[in-house]
Amino acid sequence: MITPDEFPYIKSLYVNDCYTYKDFNIELYDYKPFSHLILTGKNGSGKSTILKAVDNHISSLKIGIDPKVQVDSYQNLIGQMTSLYGESEQLESLKKDLFLLWSTLPFYTSESYGFWSNTKKEKLYSFFKAKRDSKVNPVNTVTKEIDFANQLQESHPTQTLASQFKQYLVNKKVYQAFDQINKDQVRFAETEYFFDLLTTSFQEIFEDENLEIVFRQEDFEFFIKLSDGRKLTFDVLSEGFSALLSILMDLFTRVDLIRKQVADFAYNPCGIVLIDEPETHLHLQMQEQVLPLLTSLFPNIQFIVATHSPAVVASIKQATIFDLSTKERRISEDTVGRSYSDLMTTHFGLNNEYSATADDIIKQVNDVLNSSDKNPAAKKQALQSIYDTNSAYLSPTLKVELEMLIVQHDVQQEL
Repeated sequence: MITPDEFPYIKSLYVNDCYTYKDFNIELYDYKPFSHLILTGKNGSGKSTILKAVDNHISSLKIGIDPKVQVDSYQNLIGQMTSLYGESEQLESLKKDLFLLWSTLPFYTSESYGFWSNTKKEKLYSFFKAKRDSKVNPVNTVTKEIDFANQLQESHPTQTLASQFKQYLVNKKVYQAFDQINKDQVRFAETEYFFDLLTTSFQEIFEDENLEIVFRQEDFEFFIKLSDGRKLTFDVLSEGFSALLSILMDLFTRVDLIRKQVADFAYNPCGIVLIDEPETHLHLQMQEQVLPLLTSLFPNIQFIVATHSPAVVASIKQATIFDLSTKERRISEDTVGRSYSDLMTTHFGLNNEYSATADDIIKQVNDVLNSSDKNPAAKKQALQSIYDTNSAYLSPTLKVELEMLIVQHDVQQEL
């Protein structure tokens, strides 16, 4: 079995050409055994494009294509095109198309060539796009377990196993019943451990410590039973829960299959998981929890994510945070525990922690304070008018500050 010390985790990404951003290196901090990577940046800065290129690269490695051959072939083709078209806009356009088609970014060195194709059964890889399909297929019968194992190896990682999750659960329950009949206590306990872990994870997601996962054998249906008596199927969950559970269902299935193949249910597989916008459809509180939950459940998985959320950025340790717009690199020690307002201004580039409405109110106040009118009474009246008109939109802090300015000009008027 592969250990974290043996696994070729990503240590750096070199970006040749990502449209408006070119020729820079994303160096991951030297955490042991690996660093997670959180990509941030404005819309159009290349977050999703880089994730797609990493996916193309690792997917090529999985089927045994040497990345050096890819890059050499690309460079040879670019040379031929340059001779044909010269340095022109047409050439630049073709190069960008080839960049996506050929996976030209040398994210992964040839040192890992052969590793991915030779150890298919022991490692985990998946890619979750921002628009995630959380539909769970209905179940009518029990299927062979080998079908899922084959699907794990043959499917592209962007085609998640989440749609087959209910089928997988049904199979496990039916096989567990046979294990009980055959007095196979080891296999029975392994399945029980799987469902216990699944239940605990769902309890954390739904913030309900009494949540249960109930199986109705008559129609092969599973319910999420909440402490208030509600029973939810996987088909009626909100977009937020579905988006998160689509990731969990996929990874739970892959990990369980790998553990079966290596015959060790204590094994935590190594691997790499890409997630574009893990905060999709999630409430702010759940945005804080998504990466801590995933990293605790899958401790040997390196997560590479792209996000717009300060809650995601500040949520986990042992992560490198790289902003593609500014090329600024931070590490977890700089972000975990920081206030979101601080991150919004220092990392995400906002002018301040306030909304645009608050900014406009502050500008009105500053215009009054900086006006050439030296009359304290007139300034007090103007400040009072701003306060009365915008009181409902002022934060407690801004209210106090504006009230103090009014009192100050009232005192100056009396003097």
